[in-house]
Amino acid sequence: MKTLSKTRERFYWDRLRGDVEKWCRECHACGTRKVPKTRTKGRLQRYNVGTPFERMALYILGPFPVTAKGNRYVLVLMDYFTKWPEAILIPDQEASTVAEELVRSWISCYGVPMILHLDQGTNFNSALY
Repeated sequence: MKTLSKTRERFYWDRLRGDVEKWCRECHACGTRKVPKTRTKGRLQRYNVGTPFERMALYILGPFPVTAKGNRYVLVLMDYFTKWPEAILIPDQEASTVAEELVRSWISCYGVPMILHLDQGTNFNSALY
C-alpha cells in the first residue's frame, strides 16, 4: 500500500499499519477514487443444442515450440451436440489464418454452424464477422 510506505518513511508508532488502513477505508476522497476489487461474474447458462453442427466451439492453444512446417498453435474446433473435436496446426493466431482453416477444415466438410462460440475476446472479429 503506497500510503503505508509513505507514512513509514517519515513516522513510527505502535499499530501504524492498522491506523493507516483504517484511515484509508474511512477517507471519503480515497473511497470515491477506488473501484471495487471484486469482479462480478455472469451466471452459468445451459445451452440447449438440438442438432449436430448447430453450435460450434473454437479455441486456440499455444504457443508451442515451432514444428518442422513452422506451426506454433493448435486450432481446436468442437461441435457441442456430437462432441466431435478437430485439432488443426496453424502457424499464427491471425484472424485470416483462423478463418481460412475454419473454412478448409470444418465448413467445407460439415457446413456452416448456426452459432460459433469463441471465448478469446475480439481476436477474430475482422475475419469472422
